[in-house]
Amino acid sequence: MITAVLAASLLLFRTSLPARAAETPAAAPSVTVLKDRFIEATNSAERTKILDLIARTAPVSGQDVAHLFDLFSRFTDTYTRDSVMASLARIAPASPQLEPIFMTYLRQPEPEAQLFGVNGAFRLRARAALPMIRAIAGRKFGASSVTENNMMTERNSWWTQYEALSVLAQWEPEKSLPLLESKSLESPKVGALLGRYYWKQTLPKLRAWSASGDLIASERAALAVAAPIDLADARATRVQMLALLRDPKVDAEIRHHMALKIGVSSTDEEAEALVREHDAVTNDTERLYWATAAFSSRSPKIIPFLVRYARQTGDETMRRGAAAQLVDMVGEAEARTLIEPEKKK
Repeated sequence: MITAVLAASLLLFRTSLPARAAETPAAAPSVTVLKDRFIEATNSAERTKILDLIARTAPVSGQDVAHLFDLFSRFTDTYTRDSVMASLARIAPASPQLEPIFMTYLRQPEPEAQLFGVNGAFRLRARAALPMIRAIAGRKFGASSVTENNMMTERNSWWTQYEALSVLAQWEPEKSLPLLESKSLESPKVGALLGRYYWKQTLPKLRAWSASGDLIASERAALAVAAPIDLADARATRVQMLALLRDPKVDAEIRHHMALKIGVSSTDEEAEALVREHDAVTNDTERLYWATAAFSSRSPKIIPFLVRYARQTGDETMRRGAAAQLVDMVGEAEARTLIEPEKKK
């Protein structure tokens, strides 16, 4: 009843405004309005457009947050849930009025509510939520991998715990490292978090993990080494990564990702050095690691090297990769000019 009276009052207020007020550009629709449009949409294309708008719109009220959670809990497809989380990520950190609602979700027994609460509380850095997030993160994993869970509720619980660990790694990195290392013994997937947020501490352990013969340790190493890292971390560990890349006894997957990380973080001068190291190696398999590193640098200094590969290498995949990268770097016309030999007059 109160809601109906308020709605009627708002309508009366809007219709009594002076005519020129109608000329004011309409404000962007709120999350609440967009959610209603999503529910009313009759086809998937329209719903996708609305989800894209939701992903770009920050919730500003408890009502907005409640509508986001309704979407999150009712629609379990990845696109909808990713859009909801993208909207949550846009919350203004200085939004204390939203803290109570996320605390409420964290106290709910359902993993979906807890997952939602973890992300919202992290965005607001709500200190009161930390004990609950630590408790979720510290639970024993029900399975080493989320795919080993048959029930949807169990899978959601697994992901909630993983998300809590991810949040703690970003929120309290030093304090949370022992917990993440402990949980990585239960689930190798946590290795991805160790690689992403604790690269300096994790890098020295990768070789031992991969060579241990233990399935979980090997998978943990593979996930950790494949995780994206900050440029500063790559620069700080360049010498260590080069040592692993140069060692033929190190696992091939680790060396491949070392090459990628070294290349992406290289200066122009270092990219040239990678080419020189490539040329000094005689073993074809070993040379591919250095080619991968050089290619990944995307430095203009390696254009002659790319041309050489695009023209001469016997590896079809590398030849096509070099040609595609040249097109991306200098344009199709210039790449064709560089690759094709001069026509005889």
